[in-house]
Amino acid sequence: MRKGEFVTFPQLNAAAGAVQNELARLGLWEDTSRLRRTDVIWCRLPQPYAAALGFCFDVPTSRLWRWLGYRAGNIYIPQWVLSQGPWGQDRGSLRDVVRHEYAHALAWHYPALIRRSRPFVAAFGGGYDLGQRIPGPEAAFVSAYARTQPAEDFAETFMVFVRRGGRRPAQLRNAQLRRKWAFIRRVVQTIARGGVRLPAGRPRPAAPR
Repeated sequence: MRKGEFVTFPQLNAAAGAVQNELARLGLWEDTSRLRRTDVIWCRLPQPYAAALGFCFDVPTSRLWRWLGYRAGNIYIPQWVLSQGPWGQDRGSLRDVVRHEYAHALAWHYPALIRRSRPFVAAFGGGYDLGQRIPGPEAAFVSAYARTQPAEDFAETFMVFVRRGGRRPAQLRNAQLRRKWAFIRRVVQTIARGGVRLPAGRPRPAAPR
């Protein structure tokens, strides 16, 4: 999106539709997929998370949040971001925002695969709900925001995975980042087959792509 531009409903509708098509190509949008329970909601007013470009409740919502109309597992995209002011909007790619938030929705709908998963801890250096920075070299993260905590590292890496249709970048040489990519591929393959938890045992090496 252009700097200073507000998000309109048609823009969000188009971005969400495009991302859902990407998810479908990965097998994440089948009738059995829990991800289809997630609604992408355009919010005319600024939202309580002042700096959030978008957000997904991937934890249970309180009675107050539910009374205000929020539901766990849904994605909320504000028309404008409160911390950026009405004329200073700088959201970047709206599709990337939606891709990122779908990762959090995935964690809500598939807790055994992600937030209660030992392979997740092994790949991302801590549990999904750890809520603190994980050390590692810059090359182990796809963005600066990914460094803030495992949940955001997962969401940022998933965002790139979906954007690339699951095709691993040639320059992805860091071993830690390759483990994250392999974990996400395994999760995607499991969901595409209708599974809700990772199969026991060591995964087979992924074929080169």
